Amino acid sequence: MPPIINGLIFGLIFLFALGPAFFALIQTSIQQGFKKAIFMAIGISTSDVFYVVLVLLGMAKALETDDFKIWMGIFGVVMLGAYAVYSWFKVPKVHNDDTMMKESSLARQFAKGLFLNGLNPFIIVSWATWVSAIAINFEYSFNEQLQFFGGMLITILTMDITKAFIAHRLKHLVTVKFVRRMNRTVAIILILFTFQILYFLITNYA
Repeated sequence: MPPIINGLIFGLIFLFALGPAFFALIQTSIQQGFKKAIFMAIGISTSDVFYVVLVLLGMAKALETDDFKIWMGIFGVVMLGAYAVYSWFKVPKVHNDDTMMKESSLARQFAKGLFLNGLNPFIIVSWATWVSAIAINFEYSFNEQLQFFGGMLITILTMDITKAFIAHRLKHLVTVKFVRRMNRTVAIILILFTFQILYFLITNYA
């Protein structure tokens, strides 16, 4: 089977991936609109592409140094914690399409996806593990590895956009009460991920 097809299939493993970026993506799609969510999904995917390319180019060891993990973990804790606090205290609103378009820029949503995903230290560990596993189980050349992970990333991006689309289509069910609950649920989930990163830093580097 061609590497790119294998990658497209393996990408389905991430169908039920529930990281902090996923919950922020759904929140954005419902409150800011599908177009904003697409740009956030592209930002998430861009950080994945960045790490996959670095790992494939043999820079995994540099990315897995203690100093790199510590600093990325610290930045991740600060960003996730700040976004969690923002979500908790954000005033709930039910937007129409016009206010959705005005509230924030597409570039801001792209950056939010890029940093929420990219500053999670578990992401680089996950991609380094995937690259190692594929290298062990498949005798792919470098170009074939690029095809495999290209297919994988296409599937992941497609699934993220699909999830955002479904969430957007359900926005007619959204009330102020629902938005408040969703914001606080996202805040709690992000706080849990923040504590997970803190636990990782303390147990491994304290």
